Amino acid sequence: MKKVKLLLAAGIASAAFSMTSFAGEWKQDTNGWWYQNDDGSYSTNTWQEIGGKQYYFDANGYMLHDTTTPDGKQVGSDGSLIAAPLFDFDIEDSRITYTGWKTELDYNGDLCVVLYYNFTNKQSEPQGAYLADYGITVYQNGVECDTTWLSYNNKDNSLDNYSKKITQGTTLPVGKAYKIKDMSALTIQIKELWNWSNPKCQTVTLNIH
Repeated sequence: MKKVKLLLAAGIASAAFSMTSFAGEWKQDTNGWWYQNDDGSYSTNTWQEIGGKQYYFDANGYMLHDTTTPDGKQVGSDGSLIAAPLFDFDIEDSRITYTGWKTELDYNGDLCVVLYYNFTNKQSEPQGAYLADYGITVYQNGVECDTTWLSYNNKDNSLDNYSKKITQGTTLPVGKAYKIKDMSALTIQIKELWNWSNPKCQTVTLNIH
């Protein structure tokens, strides 16, 4: 009986070792990195999800990095896909690029969402985000959300930066707070204000639940 148990244990250990040996793994040579799948194959000319991240492999199976993939996406130094920002609004006098959001209570104790983005001044004169030629309107359930402020004790430098002027070519992280009724999705509309002939406009959806 003991011999049977020993043989069974050895068989299980051998199977486990085999599974580990053939598990997918990263490999490297002088040409770069590739990923060998558990069956010994490797991906070419395609994206593959590995460890929760997306990687692109070229015709020879090597991972691309620090470049633009054939389908126009960006990959970073580790080869993983760089997700496009929710919005990247570029006009003549400025550029704003989304960086994130958070929910907070405003000065009156009401629920609000703080929208964060980088503001870049492109005009020769100093200007702040509040003076630039774009407007952001946030809607929830089809109704425009009122802007609001956080309490004095809840300091947020990005919100303070919204009214600060910066010189040409400077980028500053800014934020703006909007009152919300619940945690349902928000529709964000960004529009160029003073272009009467063909104003640029972008509408995106922000899920906050």
